[in-house]
Amino acid sequence: MYREYLDSGKTPGEIYAPDRVLPQGETPFRDEYEEYIREYPGRGTLKVQISVARGAFPLKNVLVDVSQIYRGVRYSLYNDVTDISGIVDNMVLPARSLESTLNFESSQIPEAEYLVTVFHPDFREMSDCTVVIHDKTETILPISLVPLTGERENG
Repeated sequence: MYREYLDSGKTPGEIYAPDRVLPQGETPFRDEYEEYIREYPGRGTLKVQISVARGAFPLKNVLVDVSQIYRGVRYSLYNDVTDISGIVDNMVLPARSLESTLNFESSQIPEAEYLVTVFHPDFREMSDCTVVIHDKTETILPISLVPLTGERENG
């Protein structure tokens, strides 16, 4: 399916299963969304940088999927492919508010954790890399992929 995407010139939403891509402005949480937003009113952004050879070479056309497990259900929030710089960015995600991180009483609310999975057919898939998003902060997640040829990067 990935090769079909690369050869087609289409967007990921036109190729990948409809349950993994949401129409613009629609939430994956449906009924749970309002409750989740009240619990996590802050907003932070995520940038994912994919490379090979210990960050020496950016890798384009890598599928990046950002999801979250909320109340035992996995929700896919974003999926896109990296650009020529190996980057997918401007993913705005809910987070604990800055005020709640400074207040001891509200520290019972856990940090907003997301799972990042990256896929390219020529490299070993990285599944469920955990990233924490903080309010008013851009989080950068660098990932270096390992080729499927059996050679490993030292590091």
